[in-house]
Amino acid sequence: MKVIPEEVEEYLSKFRLDRQQLQEISEKVEEQMKMGLAKTKGSSIAMLPSYVPALPDGTERGKYVAIDLSGKNLRIMLLHLDGSDPPRSNTVNYIVANHVMKGTGDQLFTFIVNCLQRFLQEFGLVDANLPIGFVFSYPCELLSIRSARLLWWTKGFDIKDCLQKDVVALLEEALEMNMSTKVNIKAVMNDTVGQLAAAAHKYGSECTIGVVIGYGCNSSYLEKTARITKFDAKARGYDHENMIVVTEWEEFGKNGELDDILTQFDREVDAASVHKGKQLIDKLCGALYIGEVVRKVLSQLVLDRVLFEGQSCEKLDEVESFPTKYISEILGEEEGVFKAARRICEELEVEMHGTADYIILREVCDVISRRGASIVAAAIAALLRHLELSSVKIGVGGALIQFHPTYHQMLKEKLEELTPITMKFELVPADEGSCQGAALIAAVAERLKL
Repeated sequence: MKVIPEEVEEYLSKFRLDRQQLQEISEKVEEQMKMGLAKTKGSSIAMLPSYVPALPDGTERGKYVAIDLSGKNLRIMLLHLDGSDPPRSNTVNYIVANHVMKGTGDQLFTFIVNCLQRFLQEFGLVDANLPIGFVFSYPCELLSIRSARLLWWTKGFDIKDCLQKDVVALLEEALEMNMSTKVNIKAVMNDTVGQLAAAAHKYGSECTIGVVIGYGCNSSYLEKTARITKFDAKARGYDHENMIVVTEWEEFGKNGELDDILTQFDREVDAASVHKGKQLIDKLCGALYIGEVVRKVLSQLVLDRVLFEGQSCEKLDEVESFPTKYISEILGEEEGVFKAARRICEELEVEMHGTADYIILREVCDVISRRGASIVAAAIAALLRHLELSSVKIGVGGALIQFHPTYHQMLKEKLEELTPITMKFELVPADEGSCQGAALIAAVAERLKL
């Protein structure tokens, strides 16, 4: 039986959220969602209209390209919709260099177009004028299905001269400068919209909610246009019954809604981040930050001489020295097996370490992961209550769902706890991700002649 020292439990108890705390968070999320649908300002959950009126229905045919800028990866995909299940695709990943992530808009969009040109050359499609779906996973105000004004950056990007500009226009300008690449941008969307489209294509019309739990955490869902009361459909020339809404729920907490559950370690991670006081859900739940929270806790335990028998561990004082993949590796082993924990201690240059340390490492990783999954479950439960659906499939994807071995199960358990018994839901893995979904939305836009 594992024995966790009292000094460790004293810290970890602050990360354990009981049912009442989660219910309160969930109710606050629902309240902010309703406010976000009614008003453009004031809510911490923006509920942004996407202008995407429908999900794929399976009749889409043709070749489509997706460009997906999500975090440090730029992915480009060619999707062949010819009735085969699953559809055939070719994907290439490109790494966005740090200096580009913090450089100029011109550098970023020239980089994207250069990658696109290389990709299309590889498949002999430079002159094909293929329809493109563009996934741009940052808070934007959408002005149409093909126009998105960047509000602020997340996920480590900080390019000031792009703020308040239309990112599709910036991409089209870069394409014009390039001149040799002929494509047709049909739609711009958030990664959650892309992922939802991919999941709906795979699981059918019951799948109307998509949740991304990757570097950050966000969601989108199919809403009745009439319920988005802040949106003047007539004035905007929007005559569709439904619209996908992007919640932008990662901003929940900016008005103090989560202050009573923030630990000293969360506050330290927030203070050191690019956007202090913003994206608190990302900082509590996202893959970009939870490794840092674990590192801060472990560093404190070393300081308190509870971990590694009081030896110092200078590596743990280095920012990002405990990446989130360590959490996945530690929790991926059977209870009582500590191969990964031992290797990680060696990578952290700890001289002496043993089973008692590995047990503490595992418990810290588990408790902080579980808190993140619980908060995401509280947010999904709020959305389910708002939608009042008797049965729904929820497409979940992103790095934590994909690589964290216990996350999906933790999320499911908490959601069952927080959702009314009359509401049937199924969490379905959205492995195809936002890239395939973006190509599908381009196909939907073409099918509906948007």
